[in-house]
Amino acid sequence: MSFAIYDLEDDVRRLLNIDNFLDGLTPNDFVEELSKDHILKGAEVNSLEYLDPKPYIRTFESTLRHLKQLADEAHERREIAAKQVEDYELSHSKSVLKLSSEVEQIVAQFDNLDTEISSITEKIDPLNQALNKITNSRDRLIETIFLIRSYHGFYTKEKYEPLEKLRTAKDSQLKMKCAKTVNNLLVLAKKINSLIGNIPKVSKCVTTIEKYGETMEQALVERFEIASEDNDFEEMSEIAKVLFDFNGGSSVVSAFMNKSDLFLEDASGEDEGVFSIIDDEKIWAQLADPNELPHNVFEDEATDHLLNKLKVSVKGQSRIVQQVFEQPVPVLKTMVQRVYAQMLQNRVSTLLLFAQQLGALAHVRILHALYVLVGDFTKDMKEFFVTNDFDDNNEIGSNLDQCYHDLFIEYTTDNFFFKIEKEMLESTIFDIAQEFVQNNEKALQKKELELKLLDHENETSALNMAAVGTQQPQPEKHKFFSDKRRLNKFKEYVKVRLPEGLSSNRDPGLVPQMKAVIKITDARIVLKMAIESVARILELAPAKSPELSLEILEMLVLDFGGLYVGGGLEVAYDRARQELMGVAQTQDPNFDYLKIFNLTSEVLLLLSSCIKKIILPCTVNNPAVRSRMISLTNGFVQRCETSLNLILECLVEFVTLRLNHSLQKQKKKDFICDKIDAIQDYTEVCEELSDFIVHLHALMKKDLNDANLNNVLIKIGMILLNLLLDHFKRFGVNSTGGIVLTQDVIRYQSVIESWEIPELSERFQILREISNLFTVQPNLINSLITEGHLATLKVSTVRQYISKRTDFSPSYMEIIFGRK
Repeated sequence: MSFAIYDLEDDVRRLLNIDNFLDGLTPNDFVEELSKDHILKGAEVNSLEYLDPKPYIRTFESTLRHLKQLADEAHERREIAAKQVEDYELSHSKSVLKLSSEVEQIVAQFDNLDTEISSITEKIDPLNQALNKITNSRDRLIETIFLIRSYHGFYTKEKYEPLEKLRTAKDSQLKMKCAKTVNNLLVLAKKINSLIGNIPKVSKCVTTIEKYGETMEQALVERFEIASEDNDFEEMSEIAKVLFDFNGGSSVVSAFMNKSDLFLEDASGEDEGVFSIIDDEKIWAQLADPNELPHNVFEDEATDHLLNKLKVSVKGQSRIVQQVFEQPVPVLKTMVQRVYAQMLQNRVSTLLLFAQQLGALAHVRILHALYVLVGDFTKDMKEFFVTNDFDDNNEIGSNLDQCYHDLFIEYTTDNFFFKIEKEMLESTIFDIAQEFVQNNEKALQKKELELKLLDHENETSALNMAAVGTQQPQPEKHKFFSDKRRLNKFKEYVKVRLPEGLSSNRDPGLVPQMKAVIKITDARIVLKMAIESVARILELAPAKSPELSLEILEMLVLDFGGLYVGGGLEVAYDRARQELMGVAQTQDPNFDYLKIFNLTSEVLLLLSSCIKKIILPCTVNNPAVRSRMISLTNGFVQRCETSLNLILECLVEFVTLRLNHSLQKQKKKDFICDKIDAIQDYTEVCEELSDFIVHLHALMKKDLNDANLNNVLIKIGMILLNLLLDHFKRFGVNSTGGIVLTQDVIRYQSVIESWEIPELSERFQILREISNLFTVQPNLINSLITEGHLATLKVSTVRQYISKRTDFSPSYMEIIFGRK
C-alpha cells in the first residue's frame, strides 16, 4: 500500500532536523502543526460531522518513521563523536607527558642560572658598595671644595660669584644648593672664628656671610610674598623648599601667615549688619536673672559670625598650605595656634570681662556658652582635618585640643570656674533665705523643733542600742541650720547686704502670713540654678564631676534645705505650739501652719527628682561619693518627715485638748429633761464640738494630701470616739434625755461619715448602740448588749452606761446580767 499521499510536508521536515529539532516548539504544538490540515477533511453524514481518522494515522506513522531515522542517525553520530573524543584524549595525554619532561628540564636550567646569578651578585656587591662610597665621597669632596672656595671668596673679596650665580639661578635645585651651602658656610665660619679667636678679618667674614644669608632669605621671602599675591603656588612651593632647607622655614611660614586672608580680615568679627551681644542690654539682663534662661545667646551674633568665617577661611588656607609646603602639618599647627591666640582669645576675654561686671550668674552662663560654642568650632575643625587626610597622626587634632584648653585655662585650672558657680548658687540661696529668716527671726531663734528633733534622735538611738545590745554606727545627723561654718557664712552675707543685720525687734504679729511659709517658686529657682551648675560642671570639668556635684548637693541640702525648708518647718512648729498654748480661746484656730505639709512635700519631690535624675548619675563611677549623696539626701528627707510628724502631734494634741474643753461644757441636765427643745436639734456642746470638727476637716483637707489627711483624720476620729465613750459614762439620762443624746450621736456620726472613711464610720456605730441603752425598755436591754458592737464591750463597761439611766434600779440589774 502506498503512503505517498500522506508524506510529510517540507515545513514539518524542517522541524524534524537534528541540528535544530522542533525549532523551539513543544510536543503539543508540534502535534497540532501535523494535524492542522486534516481538520478540514471531514464530512457530514445525516447532518452530523464525521471525523476521518485515516489522515491522522498515516501522518503520525510517517512522522514516527522519520523520527526513527533521526534516532538512528543521532546514534551513529554519537558513536563517531565518542570515538573522536577517545582519540583526542589519548593524544592530549601524550602531549602532557612530553611537556612535563620538557618543563622539568627548563626548571633545572633556571635553577642553575639562578645559582650562577647569585654567585656573580655576591662578587659584584662589594664593588657596588665601594663604588657608592667613592661616589658619595666624591660628592662630599666637591661640596667641601665648593664650601672652602666660597669661604675663601668671602674671606678675601667678601663675595663668591659661583655662589651668587646659584642664588640668582631659576632652577630650584640650584637655589636649594645655594641655601644649603650658605647654611654650611655659616657653621664653618663660626667654627673657624671660635677656634682661631678674635681676628678682625675672620670676624668680618662671619658678619659678611650672615648678611649674605639674610639678603638671600629676604629676597626669597619677598618673592614668596609676590607669588602669594599672584596665587602662584608652584613658585611659592619652590621658595618654601629652599628656605626650609636653609633655616627651617620660620621666615617663610611667618610671611605666609602675614599675607594670608585668614589674618587680614577684621579679627573683631563685628562686620556691618552683625549685632554684638555686648550692646544688647536685654540679653545681659536675662543672663543675670535666675528666673530667665536665655538660649542660643550667640545665634547670629558677632562671635558666631566670626567662628563661621574662620571655619571657611581655615579650610581654604589649609588647602593652600597643602600645595605650598612639603610638610603641611607643622604649618597648619602654627596657623591654628595663631587663630586661637590672636583671634579667639581677644573675643572670649572681652565677653568674659564684660560678663564679670554683671554678677556671677551672667559670668558662668557666658563662660559655658562660649565654651560650648568654641568647642563645637574645634570639633568641626578636627573633623575637617581628619576627613581630608591632613591629620593622619592626630597631630593637628591634639594641637586644636590644646589650644581650646588654653583658651579657657584661667577658668578650668584648679576649677576656678566652680568658685564662681558656688558664689552664684550661694548668693541665690542666701537671697531667698535672707528675707524669710529676717521675717521669722524670733520663731527661728527658739529652735524648739530642732531641740525636739535632737531629743527624738537620741531616744531612737537609745532604743536601737538597747534592742541590739551594742552601740551601732549612727546615721549622719543633719541640722537644719547647717554647721557653724555654713551658718557663719550666711550671717556674713546678711551683714554685707543688710548693714544692720537681722533685727530682732520685728514684731511677729506684723509679719504677713505669706512671709511665714516657704514658696515653691523659690525652690524651683534654686533647683534650676543647681541643674544649670551641674550641666556646666559636666562640660568644663567632667573628670571632677562627682566631687563638684557633691558640693552642689550639699548646698541644696545643707544651705537651702537647712536655712529655708528647715526654717519653714521650724516656723510652722512654732505656730503650732502657739496655737496649742491658746487652746482655751473661744475663736476658731486658722491652722495656717498646715500649709507647710503640701509645700514641704512638693519641695522634697522636686529636690529628690533633681538629685535622682541629674546629680546622682554624675557619680556612676565613684561609689564613695554616691554613697555620701544618698546618705545626705535620705537623712534630710527623714528629718523633714519627722518634723512634719511632730507638727501633726501638736495638731492632734491641740484637737484633743479642744475636744476635752468643749465636752467639759456639757451640763448635767442636758440629758435629764422633761421635753425636747423644738428649736434646737442637739445640745450646745454637740453643736460647738461638731462645728469645730467640720472647720478642722475643711482646713486639713485643703492643706494635707490624701495619705496624711486620712491618717490624721483616723487618729482624730478615734480620739473623739474614745472621749465620747468616756463622756457618756458621766451623765444621767432619762427617757427624754435619751432622745437628745441620740440626736447628738446622730450629729457626731454624720460629721464622721462626711469624711468618707468606712472603718471610722463603722467604729462610730457603737455610739448609736450606746444611745439605745437609754431609750429602750429595761426588759430589752439584754437583747441589745448581746448584739452588735455592744457585745464586744466588757460587762463592767456596759454596767457603767446602764447605771446612768434615771430609772436604773439594782433589782433588775441581776435580771439583765444574771446569765453573764
